[in-house]
Amino acid sequence: MGEQAARPVSACEEPLDADQLAEGDGKRSFLDVLREKRDQNADKVMFYATVLFSLVAIGAFFGFLFLVPFVIEPAVTTIQMDFEVDPVTCCVVSFTELAGKDNCSDWSSCREGCTREIYECVKILVAYTDVKDFSCAARPPNHQWLHNEAYLYPNVKGCGYPPSLNCTVFRERFREPNVTFSCHYSRLDATLVITELDPHQVRSDLVVAFVVPFVSLAVSIAFLVYAYHRMKRKEAEAAAADALAQRTQALLDAEEGEEGEDEEGCGGSAHEPPGRSHPGSNYSLKSITSKINSTVVRLKQGRDCRSGSGSGDEIEMEEVGGEARPPSRYLQPGRLPSGGARRHLLPPIALEPPADAAAEPAPAPAASSTATTSANSTISPVET
Repeated sequence: MGEQAARPVSACEEPLDADQLAEGDGKRSFLDVLREKRDQNADKVMFYATVLFSLVAIGAFFGFLFLVPFVIEPAVTTIQMDFEVDPVTCCVVSFTELAGKDNCSDWSSCREGCTREIYECVKILVAYTDVKDFSCAARPPNHQWLHNEAYLYPNVKGCGYPPSLNCTVFRERFREPNVTFSCHYSRLDATLVITELDPHQVRSDLVVAFVVPFVSLAVSIAFLVYAYHRMKRKEAEAAAADALAQRTQALLDAEEGEEGEDEEGCGGSAHEPPGRSHPGSNYSLKSITSKINSTVVRLKQGRDCRSGSGSGDEIEMEEVGGEARPPSRYLQPGRLPSGGARRHLLPPIALEPPADAAAEPAPAPAASSTATTSANSTISPVET
């Protein structure tokens, strides 16, 4: 049994082992199958990858816009305010709960939601000192505070969202006066005090909020640019291949046309070249001009062949206005040659009167003249 030709691997079939694919000379190797599959699915993979990276670029852009007010701005403000890293001791001085938009418009110690309007708020004032193991309930009357009236916030913005921030728990924690707790004050604004501070977490959040969207956006844009240039390169290669195929076909048609003209001009059996000479094909100005020129060349070759064979059908050309043309007598079929004697191909018919017409009077001279004229009017055809 002859060697079996390699058949394409179907997607529903189980993949063959490398040993099975390498058996026999007619079978393809495993790497060849992988290359063929890669070439077949390259455009499909490129399409899905382009869609994916387009969505990643859009998501990275809008994600960065979302992170600006909730992560980037608080982190930058925390770094700018230069809070004391080592905590100090804070004591609650006053706790006030208010209601109404006018009463809560200036500031609030804690609010859930950084963008909505609040109509109920709490305002907590504290005093802080750098003394270690300090008790607010047992403090001396003349104690020197670093600042005796500061605004307390859970963070630099004074707002947040559950579960990271719960304002109800925050209010209950600092409701009673003289509550002692650790806090961090700002070196730029001594009236600003926060309860929680993690400098490393703040910097890491800022880096992540900047790096992840920008890297995702940069990678997506780079891939989209690569995909665009790859598409344009493939279009240019396809256009170059089409142009090369058209030039090759034009050269083949020209060669076949010249061969057919040579055979037809010398009396051979010429055949029509396929393609542009077909009646149903589309003619362009270039093809029509080429057809006219080939017809002129064929006529010239036919005349040369007839002159070389020594036939007597040659046409003498005459010079008219600097151009060689056939004689005018061939162009005007109804015109007779002007010069030369007329030759009679048939002998003249002798007119003899019948025997029973002897007694009749002789015909009038005009009649005999007419008969002679009609007999002499027989002319030979024009020789060509």
